[in-house]
Amino acid sequence: MLDKLKKTFIAGIFALLPLWVTAALLHWFFGEVDMLFSPILDGFLQWIFPGVGHIPGTGILSGLIVLLLLGFLARNVVGQRILDGIDRLIQRIPVFRSLYSTVKQLIDAFSPESTASFKEVLLVEHPKEGSYAIGFRTNSIEEGERRLAVVFIPTNHLYLGDVILFPEEKVVRLDMSVEQAIRLLMSAGTASPGKFRRFPPHGLT
Repeated sequence: MLDKLKKTFIAGIFALLPLWVTAALLHWFFGEVDMLFSPILDGFLQWIFPGVGHIPGTGILSGLIVLLLLGFLARNVVGQRILDGIDRLIQRIPVFRSLYSTVKQLIDAFSPESTASFKEVLLVEHPKEGSYAIGFRTNSIEEGERRLAVVFIPTNHLYLGDVILFPEEKVVRLDMSVEQAIRLLMSAGTASPGKFRRFPPHGLT
């Protein structure tokens, strides 16, 4: 009886834990965003209504407005030039530029707007013959008469890994979106599909 109660209790913990962690992370995230951006709208409201205190949610609203404005700038020529100018300015700041460049490159890799984003999901033989790994094509290059696939293979969570060049005929193109592959990796393989569907190799139909 005690053994069954113990197993039931543990099962309850594991059933509750994902929900609790998700709720805690969302609470922390929205709280931090609210406090970060709230001075923008709070200052405006206090100017109109003197004496009014912080109104929960104004930071979230301000953050959404800022993100929409930045997105609008990033998607037009004039705005892109402004953001490029800010980027060049940041690149001149010692120490900060190194961290900024690294973070920007990592984030750009997952951006659908970026030409440097992961192109497709590949199955490659790595780290030794007979074992396989999920990788992301970042580019393709020509080496003599051969075509090589530039593949990023995550080895530590998602942001650290190896960049390896494989002959095109040695990679297997998977019918899987980048988002699905990321979910598979972040779940430690528990979100693996029952079967991998392959695309034809490049140059073949």
